[in-house]
Amino acid sequence: MKLYAALVLSIAISVGVRAAPTPSLVISFDDHLHAVAGDRIVEASLDGKPELAPGRIGKALKSGPDTGYVQYPTEGIISAAGGTVEMWVKAVDWKPEDEEFHVFFESRGEGALYLYKYYQGVRLLMLTCENVNGPYTSSAFSLDGWKTGEWHHIAGTWSAEGVLAYADGKPAAKLPAGGLLPLSLGKTFRIGDHPWHIARKTTSLIDEVRIYDRPLSSNHIAAHFQGNYDFTVPLQEDLTRLMHTLDPEKGEIQLRVTTGGADVEDARVHAWMAMVRSKEPLPNSAKGQPCTQGQIIQTFPLLSDKPGEYDLVAEVLLDGKRQFELRKGLTIPSMEWRGNRVGMHDKVLPPWTPLQMKGNTVACWGRTYDYTASALPVQIQSANAAVLSRPVSLDVDVAGQKVNWSKQSSRMVSSTATRAEMIGELEGQSGAQQIRVATKVVAEYDGMLLTELSCKGGDGLPIDRVSLEIPVNAGNALYRHRYAHSWEGPAGLVPDGDGVVDKSAFIPYVWLGDNDRGLFWFCESDEFWPNGDSGDAIEIVRNKGEIVMRFNLLSKGQKLPKDWKWTFGLQATPVKPVPKDWRKWRLDPGVNPTVRIIWPTPEDDSMKYYGYPEATKPDVFSQRIKQLQEQGMKTVPYVCLSFISAACPEWPFFQKQWALGGADTGSSDVARYGAPFAIASPVGKEYADFIVRKTKQFIDQYGIDGVYHDNTHPYSSTRLDAGCGYIRDGKLRPTYPIVGFRNLYRRMYAAVKSLPKETFTMAHMSGKVTIPILAYDDSYLDGEHFRGKVKDSYLDLITLDTFRAEFMGRQWGIMPYFNPEFDAEHAQQVEPTRGMMALLMIHDVSPWPISCNVSVVNEAFSALDKFGYVDAEFIPYFDATPPAITDMKDVYISAYKRDGRALLIVSNLSKEDRKGNITINANRLGVPGKKLITWPDELPLTAVGGQVTLDIPRLGYRMVVVE
Repeated sequence: MKLYAALVLSIAISVGVRAAPTPSLVISFDDHLHAVAGDRIVEASLDGKPELAPGRIGKALKSGPDTGYVQYPTEGIISAAGGTVEMWVKAVDWKPEDEEFHVFFESRGEGALYLYKYYQGVRLLMLTCENVNGPYTSSAFSLDGWKTGEWHHIAGTWSAEGVLAYADGKPAAKLPAGGLLPLSLGKTFRIGDHPWHIARKTTSLIDEVRIYDRPLSSNHIAAHFQGNYDFTVPLQEDLTRLMHTLDPEKGEIQLRVTTGGADVEDARVHAWMAMVRSKEPLPNSAKGQPCTQGQIIQTFPLLSDKPGEYDLVAEVLLDGKRQFELRKGLTIPSMEWRGNRVGMHDKVLPPWTPLQMKGNTVACWGRTYDYTASALPVQIQSANAAVLSRPVSLDVDVAGQKVNWSKQSSRMVSSTATRAEMIGELEGQSGAQQIRVATKVVAEYDGMLLTELSCKGGDGLPIDRVSLEIPVNAGNALYRHRYAHSWEGPAGLVPDGDGVVDKSAFIPYVWLGDNDRGLFWFCESDEFWPNGDSGDAIEIVRNKGEIVMRFNLLSKGQKLPKDWKWTFGLQATPVKPVPKDWRKWRLDPGVNPTVRIIWPTPEDDSMKYYGYPEATKPDVFSQRIKQLQEQGMKTVPYVCLSFISAACPEWPFFQKQWALGGADTGSSDVARYGAPFAIASPVGKEYADFIVRKTKQFIDQYGIDGVYHDNTHPYSSTRLDAGCGYIRDGKLRPTYPIVGFRNLYRRMYAAVKSLPKETFTMAHMSGKVTIPILAYDDSYLDGEHFRGKVKDSYLDLITLDTFRAEFMGRQWGIMPYFNPEFDAEHAQQVEPTRGMMALLMIHDVSPWPISCNVSVVNEAFSALDKFGYVDAEFIPYFDATPPAITDMKDVYISAYKRDGRALLIVSNLSKEDRKGNITINANRLGVPGKKLITWPDELPLTAVGGQVTLDIPRLGYRMVVVE
């Protein structure tokens, strides 16, 4: 053993190993809650009443909502630039599959670092964000198999390379998930088991916490899991990384070599770096660069800007002796797409109609906005109903007195088939104070109106309050759907009560509506919203006969910003007509499919990079497209507009301008490609030019029939270089580039609809219906946010009013599709999928039959097809005059009507069998109702006085044809 130890020491010295990394903080919890940093004690600050309990070694911190947490100072211990946190954790009374947050480490300032168990699924996440409002980047490790009462080692690292999560000594991936590090951290950080916003009572034990001021290597963390804290890592090729960043505007490239956490003195390490043509050796002109904090960085001019293949080379030296060479390829892509105008023609796209102006009324397909004698809308009509209960109003108090607007006006400045512009003014007085607010309204042919309010010199007035009210008739505001920072936003009935029934700090959109129409409001940021951080910035107010969206822009004690210009958008829904025969678009593997979504995989017949419009092998991919089209299917590849693969050749050149911040590295389909899927900025310089042109070329090359757009909702960002964010009081704050996403999607929609054939596009947006963007896709796919949650029935998770508010397409104007998310066990069973179909059919929503029992879906599809429901009239159970009624609990009846017949869908959404009578309204159905048969087996039914008795299975349905 002594001989072996001496040999290891000798090898370590020869390869430049120094002492094992020293933690910047150790918390053993053995005798107290204080920590040790070197030779000094760091006192803990208590949050609640955390306890000590028997631990893995000695004692441990017992932490949870019923006990408490501990905090320690950040300075000198944690650096936003890089570090490691590791600890032992024991789930005392919870399981990983419980839908709870367990936040073990939190360091939060302008940005944040978190090590926590996510509430959905069984994942441990190490997360970073430049700004606490997002976007976020995380590395995820599956905790599948963990059990209550077991001790487990967890860790997380962060560095310029990104973040990486570990469990029991194993990394979540080979490489970190690349993301932006925090702009700054708070004065303290927290250790414990915090629940965040999801209440719980469960507890964890935490022991042997160690924090380091540098990211440890995977070898270090594996050794620490085994209890070896004296472990050292030599400088070695498999841990050393060669990375690069490009600045095409400056014509520069920066190479960076990181030693991967090797325990070697900086002064002993150097590297020679260069950019060369493919397979060429390192040139003699390369110069050695020193190592600082485990990194060697050199910036130099690009060898060439001509498209082609190049290599980045670094020769790493230790004590002046060559150790190994690192080499990676660099493709300089063609830039011929720059300045193109694909999809930018100024014309009305189908199915919309030209914008029409009648006096001060803006008319578009299905909707009108009336500005008669007013600077703000007096009335909005949609789907043959007046939506507003009274005119939209701007309420302002000056020196404690309400401003009375003595004059309002607006006039048309310009008008075309696609766009109109109006300007207006509100003039008023409060006491001796006069105030003028100018308005500018830009209306577009799809019914989206962008309004700018400005008040010159307003910052010099003693303004106490500024609020905008949009009052909607109570009957047209049954539901609300609004943004939330979690996956799904609140949707469903407007909460009961009078006065303020819902409120929030700034969020970027809110919709109020009924089963057939609504009104969508949005705003990209709180830049000109001094009250934006307050919990009452946005209020939903119930008054007699109306529901009001109230936006409290300024409250007493706040000041209107200089040159105040606040912009918001309004769009009445539905935004366009849903085609009568929309049900013909059936997603494979449904029976008689007409659409195949081509998901990206690393195989030869798919895409070269994840979500990127380029085939791996053109001839193989072309053959796949041809075969599918010969089978009668439209080919619709997964092509993302809001994300882009970091492996594509354009990303290194334009990352600075295109990166919104954050990337997906944990999804299994993304991980198969081995590269992050980065969030892209729709307003990033030249991004739209590139992705639209690239996608259109892909479509044209292979004769593709449409596109599937994932992640179709607005992401927030503080990235000024990418055209987002703003600065207030010296700090970056986020914006949501809704208009930018809208313009990008419209441009892509225009390119697709220019094809001389019928096309189909789909947008996946689970939990977030952002209609100004979604308007420019044919269909929307919702439901992924139920993954890991749904078991037997979706109604265990949502109510029918939530489903009506969010998942039906009729009030939005888009074809509605549902994404099933049953786990493997429940997908094999009949009842869960049958119950899902019962729910979908009574709302006229079509499923994508994946993650469910496909045979059960196809049984329903076959029966619907036999009736000929594709172009039938749908009459829902919630209609003012429903097609049939019943007193059976949890049983609902909708109908499809066609050619003098009606198909009743009688759905039992409960978990108990039902038997009872249904009363058919033959007048509503427009059929005599003398003959009733079961469907599809066509067995006769006897009706007495318009009533028929049915047995309906639990989580099931019966079909009845009325002739």
